[in-house]
Amino acid sequence: MRTLLLLAVAASALVWTTQASSHATCTPGVRSSGGVSYRTFCGPARATLHLGGKTYRYSGGECERTGTSFAINLGTITLPPGSPKYRYFGIAVFTGKDGTYKEQAVALQFPGGKRTSLFHARIVVKGGRTQGTFAGKTLSGGIAGSGTFHC
Repeated sequence: MRTLLLLAVAASALVWTTQASSHATCTPGVRSSGGVSYRTFCGPARATLHLGGKTYRYSGGECERTGTSFAINLGTITLPPGSPKYRYFGIAVFTGKDGTYKEQAVALQFPGGKRTSLFHARIVVKGGRTQGTFAGKTLSGGIAGSGTFHC
């Protein structure tokens, strides 16, 4: 029993240290509730989206850069088949360098069960893959969307 308590305290300290260094109110990772799984992203990344006459600001996310890819994920994604409960913004481009990439997609989720994407998007990645712009149209309705992102 004492060993389990010690392990629990050590684990919680590690989690607290990780949270405090990135964002005090964000707990990254996958969790499940009511049979639905969610993944929360934390960190300094942010984005601004202009869509359908509205502006959405996202913060508290992460950027991942490998030799062959770039990804930015912000917010909490509701994994299928669950209905979105939180806001989420995501881009993935298979590139190891800055540049302009056409025919890409920007994934979006909004509370209340709405999922959409900007298709045929033009994504500009710059600053050593630390920032950029995007523009595209939703598949349903052809609504124009654009914005910026920063890691």
